[in-house]
Amino acid sequence: MLFCCGNGYDKKQEVKSEKYKMVAKWGNFTKDFFEKNKIPIAIIIAGLIIGGSILLSKRSTSSVLPSRNDRTFTPQTPKVKESVQQPTKHINYTEAPNHVGEYACVEGKVDHVFTSQKGNTFINFCADYKTCPFGAVIFSADAYKFPNPKQYAGQTVEITGLIKSYEGRPEIILKDQSQIKIGYVSPHISSVIKEVPALYRVVKVIDGDTIKVNIGGEVETVRLIGVDTPEIPNPHSSRQDCFGPEAAQYAKQLLENQPVYLILDPMQSNRDKYNRLLRYIFLEDGTLINAKLIKEGYAFNYIYEPFQFMKQFDYLEKQAKENRLGLWSDKCNYYSGAGHTTNE
Repeated sequence: MLFCCGNGYDKKQEVKSEKYKMVAKWGNFTKDFFEKNKIPIAIIIAGLIIGGSILLSKRSTSSVLPSRNDRTFTPQTPKVKESVQQPTKHINYTEAPNHVGEYACVEGKVDHVFTSQKGNTFINFCADYKTCPFGAVIFSADAYKFPNPKQYAGQTVEITGLIKSYEGRPEIILKDQSQIKIGYVSPHISSVIKEVPALYRVVKVIDGDTIKVNIGGEVETVRLIGVDTPEIPNPHSSRQDCFGPEAAQYAKQLLENQPVYLILDPMQSNRDKYNRLLRYIFLEDGTLINAKLIKEGYAFNYIYEPFQFMKQFDYLEKQAKENRLGLWSDKCNYYSGAGHTTNE
């Protein structure tokens, strides 16, 4: 009876013993052969050495050949979790059809969540998904990563990923919970007013939070409600704050020569103490510029006077700060809570 696992049986020793038995047999054979044929002793020794070497070499080689299982086994490369790349743009879900094939962060309010018999979950932004401009899908294989998808129903969310088209409907496939966040969605102009007002053209961007607009042939200075950008030099002050030029340039990129809607806030006066109009600035596509400046890290939430979207803007600021965007980056020291004071 054989014992393994160190209880008296040594496979290596057995293999080694077999090798030397073969060498001994070869030696005896060659000795007998050469003695009968009266061959000199030197040739006998040479024969022993050569024959033994060949046998040992063959045995040694065969002992390290891979087994059948070794040859058929293909090492599996460990799966590396794909990192979710940062989206290049933020859009409202109604704009998704214009961005198919692009990586984006899509914002909107979820109408309902439906799970099919096959275990696929559909996050729908409209009551009728067939006519909805956007939706999101969680396939059954990834369902375990989303333990409570029903929580998204009725919530405003941000969904990040590649916008694909399925049967003509734009969608993002969710493979990781980090792709969807419950939170604030930038107000669309339709949520602020019932009737679309007149469009006015921006004629000049003074800095990140102040512009000049042609209103009925007269140029008015307009101060954006709820935001405060770092200062840049002006006729009244030589002060320049960290990230002031970048904020001014970004506002110029978004607004200069653009048609805009100017919307009042019921919690604010019509003008400030400098006689500037106080307004929310919406682009023609419904984008709220005030919110966008904070969201992208070009402005602070202006906390010194109450306004309609103060809580939402505070949320946007916290998100930008957490992600170290723009003025919250290492370039400035605003992240530590120091270095910024407002001149309004």
